[in-house]
Amino acid sequence: MRCFYFPEPKLSSGTVVCLPTELKKHLQTVLRLQPGDKIQLFNGVGQLATAILKVKFEVELLDVINYPPPACSLTLIQGLPKGDKLELILQKGTELGVSQFYLAAMERSVGLLKSDRRQKRLERWQKIIQEAARQSRQYHLPQLVVDTSLPDVLSTVKADLKLLLWEESTIPLQDVLPQQPLRQVAVLVGPEGGVSQQEAEQAIAQGFQAVRLGPRILRTETAGLAIMTILQYLYGDLASAQPG
Repeated sequence: MRCFYFPEPKLSSGTVVCLPTELKKHLQTVLRLQPGDKIQLFNGVGQLATAILKVKFEVELLDVINYPPPACSLTLIQGLPKGDKLELILQKGTELGVSQFYLAAMERSVGLLKSDRRQKRLERWQKIIQEAARQSRQYHLPQLVVDTSLPDVLSTVKADLKLLLWEESTIPLQDVLPQQPLRQVAVLVGPEGGVSQQEAEQAIAQGFQAVRLGPRILRTETAGLAIMTILQYLYGDLASAQPG
């Protein structure tokens, strides 16, 4: 059954709702669905509803399932990279179960676009996250925070474990990972060129532990995804056989 993102704060069985115009057009002209066909809708805050299409492409919500938040909330603090690398990070990070993305302006990163182009880019990033969540059946939509400086992020993010991926570190990741379950983990990844000495010192002062992922130097779009996979396997649901 096809599943779609429907940004409604609360889904309730037995109610009839009107779909957004863009989704209506997609169902009608692209998928050619008809009244009586069933779809699924998720609202991004853990609810998944089976719905039946009615006339004028309203839908009646049938069964509603409530999914609990992830056992371990993963936060990726990403130094803004160049080009379209960020789109890959947001897409694959969402598929891997990242709960929060913080896009931080760092010494070696590029700035956000200005004015109307900037707004269009932000809207595109949100759509990439929504589509990745729909495809991967991540019913809790990741939070995207932009326009923030690194010091602000470092002082804001709360986590049981805070990690800084830094090529200058001599501490392997496995040396700082506890065996007991964790509720929140935050990871800081620099842009192309990595994290500067000053930025590393700022992060360490805020409780981040500097580690490295083996002998290789990973690209910025690879590093965060690699460590998120490891963390999701150890503390999240990647090792689970249960469906979302």
